[in-house]
Amino acid sequence: MNIIIVGGGTAGYLSALVMSYKIDLASNNVTIIKSPNIPPIGVGESTVGSFVRTLINDCGINIDEVNFYVRPVTKHGIEFDFGNKIFHYTFDYIFDSVDSESGIPAGFRFKGGNYGNSRLSKHMIEKVNAHPNNESGAYHIENSKFLDYLERVLLNRGVKIISEEITDIKRDGDIIKSLNNKYKADYFIDCSGFKPILSNSKWYSYDNMLVNDRALVFQRNKGDSIRPYTQSTTMKSGWLWEIDHVDKTTCGYVYSSKYITDKKAKLEAEAKLDIIIDNSRVVKFKTGRLKKHWIGNVITLGNSDGFVEPLEATSIMVILKLSVDIRDITRYENKHNLIEKYNIFVNNFLDTIRDFVFIHFAYNKKLNTKYWKDYRSRSVLLQNCMGAELLEYYKQNNAHIKYHTNDIHSHDNPFGLEGWWSLFRGLEV
Repeated sequence: MNIIIVGGGTAGYLSALVMSYKIDLASNNVTIIKSPNIPPIGVGESTVGSFVRTLINDCGINIDEVNFYVRPVTKHGIEFDFGNKIFHYTFDYIFDSVDSESGIPAGFRFKGGNYGNSRLSKHMIEKVNAHPNNESGAYHIENSKFLDYLERVLLNRGVKIISEEITDIKRDGDIIKSLNNKYKADYFIDCSGFKPILSNSKWYSYDNMLVNDRALVFQRNKGDSIRPYTQSTTMKSGWLWEIDHVDKTTCGYVYSSKYITDKKAKLEAEAKLDIIIDNSRVVKFKTGRLKKHWIGNVITLGNSDGFVEPLEATSIMVILKLSVDIRDITRYENKHNLIEKYNIFVNNFLDTIRDFVFIHFAYNKKLNTKYWKDYRSRSVLLQNCMGAELLEYYKQNNAHIKYHTNDIHSHDNPFGLEGWWSLFRGLEV
């Protein structure tokens, strides 16, 4: 089986790692074709609790090597300065767990969101255990160092990496026959970025629920101690992330160009952090997904396939999860019905992430700017979303878990009951 992956960023390299693991590369070829003129976006530097486990189990990565070459920082969770009080979204369990003595969910022991009520939340407050470890399973990683390391692993594994622009695509209906009149494969995985060059699927926009379309990205000096969490702060027309690395802090003001200009966004970020931003760049993006993710022998992945919002750092998780699914399906002979089911699953998967992220905005009561007032007025859009049933159950039963729907543990919900309950309690919905 021959697989060609178009794109040399995070999606391209991670999918190549998954596709090349536990196969004989003498009879199965995995090739990456990356543009020599389009650098990776280099923004995705935060991960979720499944990251380390998936690198080890599905990519064949030596995590000690990652720790040595990439020098990541452990991420215990996210500190949200959203709503009336600061709360933590952590990668341990406190709402979807039962207290052994009382027999009721542990989250019943306190009111409001998790702040110092779980082990990892305490680590966040104390700013301890930032060194790489498997306690939470999530890392902050510098994108350039991570990609350099992944490229070295791929080359050592026997994956071919070609630097070349795609200038010619030969098709026969939904089947791609060749690229540039010479590259042929059984499957083509499009990881080319926000403008996919191989897929002909139509776009399904999320902009009625997720209005942000830009991120002002910059760096600043790190503080005295490393924060083992992502800091997410409410801004007038969006939100600000801060991610600590070993020697610096990367930041991003994510906002909507309908509510604020690039210049004013920069001025607001400078005032918020009390710094002068010398070097910055604006990354433009659109939220949404393709309507079909696998057509013929073409599969889209990463930003080519869909983009929700940076808020919960789900991009790398989605890439790894779907790469594993693609690997499993391509190695199965009778796959026609599975491809149809894969397209349905990915739609549900990404839509669930959209709904989860949307709640962060629709129930954030911290500021009363037009941006936030408009967002709160959109909360009615939840009526037809997965979060509607969960929200109704929560409003009636708080964080009790006795008779919650089994759908919450389905494969297309990556947050589990713990994630939704943490969010509802933290935002005081």
